[in-house]
Amino acid sequence: MPPEQVIKGLDAFRTPSKWPEWNTSAKNLLATKPESIDEGDHLAVFQIIKGSLIETKWLVKSIREGNDFCEIELRGEGQNRNERPIAKGLKNLSLTITFLYEVDGGIEVHARCEVSLLLSIFSKQINNFMKKQAEQFILDLSSIN
Repeated sequence: MPPEQVIKGLDAFRTPSKWPEWNTSAKNLLATKPESIDEGDHLAVFQIIKGSLIETKWLVKSIREGNDFCEIELRGEGQNRNERPIAKGLKNLSLTITFLYEVDGGIEVHARCEVSLLLSIFSKQINNFMKKQAEQFILDLSSIN
């Protein structure tokens, strides 16, 4: 991916008010600040899934920046469906997005979590879902004009 495209993706990602424009699954986003994402900020992403409003809450745990990269780690703070807690069996959910804006660079998304013993029987489905979500993130961020 060309460095200019990666920088556009980073700019869009770090500007919460732009999320509904590029993120195909987020219908809305509430953030601590509407025009920037910084360490310690809280995000709430709203999606409609199977007719229900899903709210996913995140904490911006860390942001590491260098001359040609930016890495943002989000820590999951829970999900609600129609204002009721869901996904309680997912523990330590984190999402790390790395923007490498140099020749042959690109965008990498790494998602991980721990699952409760009960949910471990669904680990294959959970892995497939997380992989699909990460791939959609990359596709959305790399398609910004």
